[in-house]
Amino acid sequence: MRLSTMTSLFRENREKIEYTSYIESMRRCKAAGFNVQDINMCAMLRNKTELNGENWKQVADDIKNEAEKLGIEFSQSHLPYRGGMSAEFSTQEEEDFFDEITKRALIVSNMLGVKWTVVHPVTEGILSEHDLKANIELNHRTFDKTINLAMKLNVGIAYENMVDTQTKRRFSATADELVSLIDSYNDSRIGACWDFGHGNRVYTDQVRPIKLLGKRIKALHVDDNFGTTDLHLLPFLGEIKWEAMMKTLVEIGYQGDFVYEIRLNNYMPDALKDMAARFSYEVGLYLLSLAK
Repeated sequence: MRLSTMTSLFRENREKIEYTSYIESMRRCKAAGFNVQDINMCAMLRNKTELNGENWKQVADDIKNEAEKLGIEFSQSHLPYRGGMSAEFSTQEEEDFFDEITKRALIVSNMLGVKWTVVHPVTEGILSEHDLKANIELNHRTFDKTINLAMKLNVGIAYENMVDTQTKRRFSATADELVSLIDSYNDSRIGACWDFGHGNRVYTDQVRPIKLLGKRIKALHVDDNFGTTDLHLLPFLGEIKWEAMMKTLVEIGYQGDFVYEIRLNNYMPDALKDMAARFSYEVGLYLLSLAK
């Protein structure tokens, strides 16, 4: 298990006027100690990345070349995701745009050597109780085209555990549902991404769901909170019992990387960001020491 972080660690700025480029983010993550990174492409949905332009393939080439120069490996990525819980968009134009950026993100993942890319499952209807079969069928209809392209590009798909809202259930918020969805493919290239922050909002103890998913877990989103909102805190700044989490990852034989999805730097002055990133790296090394 290697320590990793998303490129989004440096993406946002305090003034929210513009975003930090992928290459600058990569360089600053590397300077903090992160040789392994996750290229987060969620912001493509808001048309706020360099990969949204017509020259996106050249941008991807530039990212690849810079990564090779710096000695950075991209083992995970995060695809753009459908807003809310539904698979539906309001207009065909929105659907076509989403299809295009998803295809781009998969191609970029392949170009960068990504092994697993993360997607958000969608939910059928807004009923308080789910029809398991209907939800599995909906996710196949929604993602089979994406998955077929991913398989051609040799990129695995990891479905992320979601979280219920205060008023609505969300499919795959439970590990049992996620197991059923993944097993419906009967394909080792389809797995799970366990998000600890989401898990902490659903379970008082995440050991059982992680063990239930077991070797299906191919990717991680590492962050902390207090069980109510998705704060994306650095581990140990929330209430998750990380000693137990690290032990459980060892017990299931997790083979992927330990990937931060934290907002540590989003609201900090730029002068403090590099120091904070280095601190997050040291915290990560301590966490990995618990897994030995």
